[in-house]
Amino acid sequence: IIDAKTVRALLPVSGLASEIGAALTAREDGGAEFARSAVDTGKGELLLMPAVHSGTLSVKLISLYDNPPALGLPSVQGLVTLFDAATGRPVAVLDAAAVTEVRTAAVTVCATDLLARPDARVLTVVGAGVQGRSHLEGLAGIRPWESVRLHSRDPYRARRLAGWAGERGIEVEVAESATAAVRDAEVICTVTSSPEPLFEDCAVAREGVHISAVGAYGATRRELPSQLVARSSVFVESAAAVLREAGDILIPVAEGVLPADPALVELGEVISGRHPGRRSAAETTLFKSVGVPVEDAFACDLLYRLAVEHDAGHRIPFA
Repeated sequence: IIDAKTVRALLPVSGLASEIGAALTAREDGGAEFARSAVDTGKGELLLMPAVHSGTLSVKLISLYDNPPALGLPSVQGLVTLFDAATGRPVAVLDAAAVTEVRTAAVTVCATDLLARPDARVLTVVGAGVQGRSHLEGLAGIRPWESVRLHSRDPYRARRLAGWAGERGIEVEVAESATAAVRDAEVICTVTSSPEPLFEDCAVAREGVHISAVGAYGATRRELPSQLVARSSVFVESAAAVLREAGDILIPVAEGVLPADPALVELGEVISGRHPGRRSAAETTLFKSVGVPVEDAFACDLLYRLAVEHDAGHRIPFA
């Protein structure tokens, strides 16, 4: 059993970010990944995400609930079960929320490092929840930032996260609005559950910006305005997944701002050299994250091997 504390201790975001490209290129090379399925419970959703990587079969079960704050429960909860893909033997159970937290940020860090201008010096993170923390931690080390800005609709959470970052040597300025936070930013990362755009297109610089849109799960939610998406070169983990479930792309398509078959470049193509990624300093690049099962399989396979190596987690007799 590998709990959340053990997940974070064994595999920090920066450590996984340096390795996660292998999962994305595995997709390009025909890695074993299966369709994600969802069950609507009436109060939330339960997602089932199976995949195979390096002899390990992972099945992630994760619930997405907009729980009221009074319950003190996160919106994302669940478990990942790992099996030996050759024999079918169950080998581990992991905290899915912690795995999701680390692997989501790791993919964003990988994409940002690939696509942001090397001379980018102003970073903005919008959102101060669990993903805000993991993304701030992961992104802090990829450029010598001169300014790091943070905004949340909850000022208390923003100040608390800024204090947490300060204790780790990351100096963060809390912005009063999302518009103020993104103005003149060179890298923007949005990690919210917002159903509507967080800011207008005119708030974002016209050239050279990289945006990672990570939050707003589902076909009816989005964090970005349509015009910003339309003027960006769009990169994704999986084009098929984005066209099923990413409102940041589907809504502009429905509005006619994007074509029905928009140009989407998969990160695996960039990592493998089949696509150049950013083509110029003036280009606006957008990474739309949805998360794909093979990323979980990769992260959990690595976590399992690290747990065995370091005798971490809790061993239980299974039979």
